[in-house]
This record gives sequence, C-alpha cells and structure tokens, in this order.
Amino acid sequence: MAVLEQIRTKAGWLILVIISVALLSFIIDPKSLQTVSNMFSSVNDVGEMNGTVISAQDYSRQMEYYTQVEQILYQGQSTESAERAKQNAWNSFIIKNIFEKEYDKIGLGVSDAELFDLAKGNNLSPIVANLFADQTTGQPNWENINFFWANADGDGNRQLLINYLEVEIINNRKIEKYTTLINKSEYVNSLQVKSGVADRSVNVEFNYIVQNYSPERDSSIVVSDSEINKYYNENKNSFEQTESRDVEYVVFPILPSEEDFVKAKEKMDAIAADLASTTDAFQFAIANSDVAPLTKYYKKDELDSELAEFAFSATKEDVLPVYVDNYSYKTARISDIKNLPDSVRARHILIRYEQNQQSYDDAKHKADSLLNLVKATPALFPILAVTNGTDGTAQSEGDLGWVKDGSLVQPFNDSCFLQPVGKMMMVETQFGFHIVQVTERGIETKKVQLATIEREISPSKTTLNGIYAMANDVIVASEKDYNKFIAYLQEKGIELRKENQVQRSATTFGNYNDARELIRWIYDATANNVSEIIEIDNRQQLVIAAVTKVKEDGFSPVAEEKAIIESRLRLEKEHQAAAEILKQTMNGVTTIEDLAEKLGIEVKQSVEGTNFGSMYISGLGVEPKLAAAVSSSNENKLYGPIAGETGVYAYVVTAKRTDEGYTEELERNRITRTSSSKSFYNVLVKAAKLKDLRSKFF
Repeated sequence: MAVLEQIRTKAGWLILVIISVALLSFIIDPKSLQTVSNMFSSVNDVGEMNGTVISAQDYSRQMEYYTQVEQILYQGQSTESAERAKQNAWNSFIIKNIFEKEYDKIGLGVSDAELFDLAKGNNLSPIVANLFADQTTGQPNWENINFFWANADGDGNRQLLINYLEVEIINNRKIEKYTTLINKSEYVNSLQVKSGVADRSVNVEFNYIVQNYSPERDSSIVVSDSEINKYYNENKNSFEQTESRDVEYVVFPILPSEEDFVKAKEKMDAIAADLASTTDAFQFAIANSDVAPLTKYYKKDELDSELAEFAFSATKEDVLPVYVDNYSYKTARISDIKNLPDSVRARHILIRYEQNQQSYDDAKHKADSLLNLVKATPALFPILAVTNGTDGTAQSEGDLGWVKDGSLVQPFNDSCFLQPVGKMMMVETQFGFHIVQVTERGIETKKVQLATIEREISPSKTTLNGIYAMANDVIVASEKDYNKFIAYLQEKGIELRKENQVQRSATTFGNYNDARELIRWIYDATANNVSEIIEIDNRQQLVIAAVTKVKEDGFSPVAEEKAIIESRLRLEKEHQAAAEILKQTMNGVTTIEDLAEKLGIEVKQSVEGTNFGSMYISGLGVEPKLAAAVSSSNENKLYGPIAGETGVYAYVVTAKRTDEGYTEELERNRITRTSSSKSFYNVLVKAAKLKDLRSKFF
C-alpha cells in the first residue's frame, strides 16, 4: 500500500495532465489543438540572431506597435507605412539582440542628461530635428518641439509616440557613438601614409604600343579540373553566396478584351450625354467618376493636351468627346472659370488638437473665439498669432510668405486662392483649425475648374474566365513537370521570362508588386518545381513559375562555378600566350619606335595623370596592371610585355611629375575612407548568424 501511495503522490501531476489533455480533445477540434501546438513550435519562428529565436508572436506584437506609430505619425495607413512597420519591427530585434550586446560589452550608453539635451536641448537629435522641421525653412520648429514635450502627459497616442521617440533618439545616439569609436580606432601608420603619398603623388606620361587580344578562342589552350579546383580553393571567399532562387515564369495579364472596350465605351457615351444635360456638372462628376475630380483651377499648361485644348476653347455647355487613356475612358465639362493668381501672400493662426473629442471641441471653441476677435479688430491678428499659434509661423506673426497655388493642403489652398484679400476665415485641415487671411494676391490669369469623369475599363467575367483558362491549360499540359512546362510554352509561342537571384525577403517580383504569395511558393519549392496559378500585382497578373536554381547561404559549389572559373583561367592563359609572343618579338629591340615598325602598328601617347593607384587610364579604360607598371618604371627605357585587360602592352615612360599638393593628410583620409571597418554593420550581422524567415508568414 505504501508503494501505491508513493506512486499516486509522485505521479499525480502527470495523471492530471493526461486527464486534462483527454478532456481537451473532446471540446477542442484537432485543428485548434494544432494551432496551439504551433504557437510553441519552431515551425512558427520568423528568425534567429545571436542564438536568440524570434517567434511569430513576438514579431507580430512589434509590428502592431510600429503600425500604431505609423498611424500617429502619418495620419493613416498605406502600403509604404505597412512596409516601414514591418522593417522597423525587424530592426528592433536586430538592435536588441546584436547591437545592444556590443554596446554592453564596452559600456556604451546614453545618460538622462544626454537624452534631455538630444530631445530639446542644444545638441538636438536629427530624429527630433527632422520630425519637427519647419516646412518653409527646413529648420527645427522650436515652438512645436517645446509644445510637444511640455504636453508629455497626454492621451495614449501621445504617450506611445513619446516613448517611441525616446527609444529612437537613444538608438540613434548609440549608433553615432559606436560609429565614432570605430572611426577613431582606425590606425594608419606613418610608413603606410608615406608609401601611399609616393605612389599617388607621382604622375607619369608614357608612349605605348598595344596588341589587342584576338576575339577568337584558342583551341590549343586547355584548362584541367585540377587547375579549376586549385583556383576555387585559393579564391573561395569570392564564391560566397547568399540565399536566393533563380526562376523562370510565364505571365498572363488580366486585361480587358476588345469587347470589354466596346461595352465600356457605350456606357461612357451614355454618361457623357447625361453630363451635357446636368445642371451641376461637378457634383455629377463626383457621383459618376471612378476617380474624383479635383476642385483645383488649372492653367492651360497644367493639363494634358487633350484636356487643355478643350478647356480653353469650349463653353460651359460643351462636353469633351469620350476618349481612351490607357485603360480608362474619359470625358469632361467645364465647371467654372475664374481669373486667379499663381501665388498669394497669407497669414494664419494654427490651433492644433489631440485625437480625442474633448481636445477637438476645445480647439474648435478657441478657433471660433479667435476668428470673432480678428473679424472685429483685424489689428489684433499679429498679436494673437504670436500668443496662440502652434506652428513655426507664430514667431513671424503668422506670416506664411508668398505661397504657390497647389503647395498647400487642399482646403487651405482653396481658401487662400478663391477668397478676396482681407477676408477673415476659418479652415479645418489635418493639422488643426486655421484662422486665415490673404494679405496680397499675385497677377491673375484665366483658370478653369473641370468636372472630369474617368471610368476604368475592366475585364468582364467572360474575359476573366478566358484568361484563367489559358493559364490552366499550361498547368494541365505541363503536369507540373519542368521539361513539359518549357516544351508547351515553346509550342504555343508563349513568352518565358526569367528572374534571377530572387531574395526571400522580396515583396516585388520583376516589375510586379504584391508578390509575397509567389515568393513564399518559390522558397517552399525545390529545383524544377512548377507552381499552380498564382495571382500577383494586386491580382492584375496570373503567374506560373518554375524554380531553376536553388542557392543557399554559404559557398557556391565548385561544380556550379566550374564554367566561370574555366573561362577566367582560359582567358588568363590566352593573355599569357599573347604576352609571350610579344616578348619574343621584343628580343633585340631597344626603342618603342623600332618595335612598332616591326609589328606594323602605331605608337600612342598617354595623357598625364596615371599613378600607382590608378585603375582607369584615359583613352584605355580600366588597366590597373599597366598603371602599376608604368608608375614604377624608369624614364626613357623600353618595358614590356604587360598583359592588360584589353591587350598586351609595351611602353616607355617619357616624363614623371610630382604633385606637391597631394599631402600625407589627404592620403591618411583616403585610407580611412576606404577602410573595411566602415562595414561593421554587415560584420556584426554576419557574426550573429542572422536568419530572416519572415517571408513564411508576412
């Protein structure tokens, strides 16, 4: 009994787990259990760096955070901001798991006093300076900076943004310090500098003859496998490769047919007829156009030729005949004609508000009060701008200076250019409430407002079915076999395209966007796999792809580089053979003129400026071997042969001149600039054995 009791006690926890799992299996379906299991599985890891695994959950949380930041900073979400959020989330893990570890090793940090100085002091961080730059001058707007930090205890969005900025300021400062340390650690010894000055300060002129290499392949030259293997082993680092895929593919664009054009034209003609009879052309255009017309008033040279000719010769009753532009039908009617300036001078008082109802209501009430004050007493405008404005113009009594038509956000722009001088008005934009007054107007010219209607020509269901059928025929005929895939395309005359070195992290493919699904398939496939039909480019293209080459991180196998190495070695042997022939011809010849006569070729003269460090020689192109040779040769003596890039050379140095202006300081700076230590970012990332597997999920 004692033994049984001991088993019950020690195994009780295990029995409890078994019973719990058994109960869960009744109430949770297998797919849900698999999802829970995957949450704790390495299958869902999106990366690894310095031995730290990055889970999909952790990465998703960081993406959500940076997405919030993007929405606050840019007042909305776009494809660009979504991509920035993804990359910033990934960079945050790189900083934490790679760079912070380096900082900790050397005790590098940012103090509270330093952070204060960077955020709003004399040593302003470029992060703050750029975010709060005055749109007119490009200089930091100190009033906005001080206002922002003074209201640090705001709502959740403000607090999130403040935390984000503090982290960014600190990270930026640390990388500046680390970069400075790396730069300061550069040591260039005096002998290295003196040697560099001697090499680069002495420029030479020389006369030369060149026998260009024959374009014909020398069949007598053989490159052995042992020579290829030796070259590979001696130059192995040059064959290091990063993960990539080579792909061959076919594209079926989803485009409207001729019948679709005809039907779309019929509909557009009916709309144009209704446009001619409507009493409010602009509102009609808004209701019937795929692309809303702008309220802007145009000069003739601001419109394309089709619209310009119509807008400045027609009446308000005329309708522009329907015309096709790419994959849209367009028409227009003049909505309004005004004489307007190209620029105005204006002043304003901006009252900002936070993203909550109370702040909005308070700002609106304050703006209403200010508007009433300046309407009653216009002379108060400068004083009220200084004491109430919340942007950089407050310091100049609200003066915006002369602004061009179209340079301001639309509601603000319309108010300034459509209203008379002196009128006080209030305008709401994404920046807040503006009390605006135009003080001067430029020279007025005729401008027109157009009620433009644009209707996209879309493929019909019948057309779509036909396009998918053509793509499906490829799948059926090829049976997902690469050779059959290629054979079918050749038989049908369908264009086969190629895209080499496709990266796992790519979001585009060739000239097409929105290709993540295709990239995921490419990296799940093996060589010679053929895909199903995949939609890319916002579902505007159908793609069927085949992976033709798989490259993994590491060194490219010698078998894959054999052809390249053989070509290099063959070329080298051909050059050596050509040099040997010229060497024999030079036996007993003492002058370059005699050598030229013997060969029946012309003596040429170089341009001054070649030195030991030259890669490029004027008139010859890239010839580093020749540059090094002539720089170290004595004057008035025949030298050669030199097997260069384009031919074999013999030469005579005719003059050497020392450039006294090339100093040791210049050489020291050159060495420092070209130092490999500047690539420390790549070095650290490589040492961390970073694996980026985000493309599996994101």
